[in-house]
Amino acid sequence: MSQSTRLITASYILSFVAANAPQKLRTETIAKWVKVHPTRVRGLVSQMVKADILTSYRGAQGGVTLARPPQQITLREVYDAVQESSLIAEKIDNPFAGLEDHCKVFEVFTRLFAMLEQNMRLDLGAITADQLFVAFDTPQEQVG
Repeated sequence: MSQSTRLITASYILSFVAANAPQKLRTETIAKWVKVHPTRVRGLVSQMVKADILTSYRGAQGGVTLARPPQQITLREVYDAVQESSLIAEKIDNPFAGLEDHCKVFEVFTRLFAMLEQNMRLDLGAITADQLFVAFDTPQEQVG
C-alpha cells in the first residue's frame, strides 16, 4: 500500500502562504521552506489556483497568495483540489468474484472504506486554513 502525501504537502504549502499573507511568495521560496522539490510545489500550487484556493501572479513581482481569507478555505477544498485517490489507499481485490452470496469480505470493506472517506471529508470541511498557521511578523521570503 503506497501512501499519498499530496494533501499533507498541499496543507503545508497553504499554511506557509497563509502565514505570509498578503505577501506574494515564489514557488521556489515555498519549496525551500516546506522542504519539497519545486516541481512538486508548482504542481500542487497549480491545482490550488484552479480550485480558487490560491491566486497566482506572473512577472518579476509575481508569486502566489491566498485567493480568499483563510477562514473561508477548508481542508476539504484542498483535498478535492489535490488528492488523486482516496486517503484510504488499501487496494481491495475480490478473489471470490461471482461468489458474493458466500463471501462478503469485498462488500464489507468496500462499504467501510466509503464510510470512512465520507466521514473524513466531513471532518476536513470543518477545518479552515486559519487553523493551520500563525502569521510571521516578517515575511519569510524577505528573511530567506
